[in-house]
Amino acid sequence: MNQWATSKGFTIVEIIVAITVVAILATIVIVSYDGIQQRTRDSQRESDITQLKIAIEKYHAENSEYPDACGNTSGCSASNLSSYLSPYLDSVPVDPSGSSNQYQYVRNGNSYGLRVNFEAKPACKTGVRMNSGWWGSSMPTCG
Repeated sequence: MNQWATSKGFTIVEIIVAITVVAILATIVIVSYDGIQQRTRDSQRESDITQLKIAIEKYHAENSEYPDACGNTSGCSASNLSSYLSPYLDSVPVDPSGSSNQYQYVRNGNSYGLRVNFEAKPACKTGVRMNSGWWGSSMPTCG
């Protein structure tokens, strides 16, 4: 009797099918995980912008003007607000991705704007009496 005929085990086809199924499931999990991470960072960005807006409004309430952190109307990194907002905010939030993609701030007289770049949705701007030209007229206003 042939020793292979009586042995029990998996055929090469069964092993290949099992590996293929596992690879497909792993791919689905990795893609889903990446999307979840992007949405989580976007939620953090929304929270950060809300905190910045509250601190800026507190500054405005006490000083009757918005912080002049940039010195001009072209805008700058929101991190320039740290000295202005220190009584109202422990630290100016930074983008949760850790990249150089920081929040942007611009002020012109009695108006200001904040720009945020999202991952899972388009970049947008928010603020008070914003100039439509800030960051381009085609940029949408945040939600």
